[in-house]
Amino acid sequence: MEEVAHSVDLNGEFRFKVDAKGRISLPSKFRRVLSEDLVVTIDPYSECLLVFEPKGFDEWVSRVFNDRFGGYNASDRKHSQLRRELKRRARDVQVDTAGRIMLAADQRDAVGIKKDVAIIGNTGYFEVWDAKRSDQASSDVDLGELFG
Repeated sequence: MEEVAHSVDLNGEFRFKVDAKGRISLPSKFRRVLSEDLVVTIDPYSECLLVFEPKGFDEWVSRVFNDRFGGYNASDRKHSQLRRELKRRARDVQVDTAGRIMLAADQRDAVGIKKDVAIIGNTGYFEVWDAKRSDQASSDVDLGELFG
């Protein structure tokens, strides 16, 4: 029987502000199920930040290569360049005693995060959006496509 990888289901949307040092508070329900070590990366479309536990980030990178190329090939120069770029965009962070994480200035700039953020749960990770950008992206989604 194949073992299914455990991933944390994070649901809901939460609004917070970025403080003067670039930190954001995490929702208490997320803090209860996540480790203190996290990885923050820029999503592939530079729309938001993705936040994973370290193992979840590595699984995500592997899944990207599996979905696109059938797996990672270390002897393929293009694969090496692509994986290097994914790793370059990632930052290891720790949840501090106040339940906050630091978002690097270059990552915030890349996705347009200024002051107000929307933290949105997903399966295995959560997303950090500039609040206005999140509202716009959400208004562009038609859930009827799933059921129509």
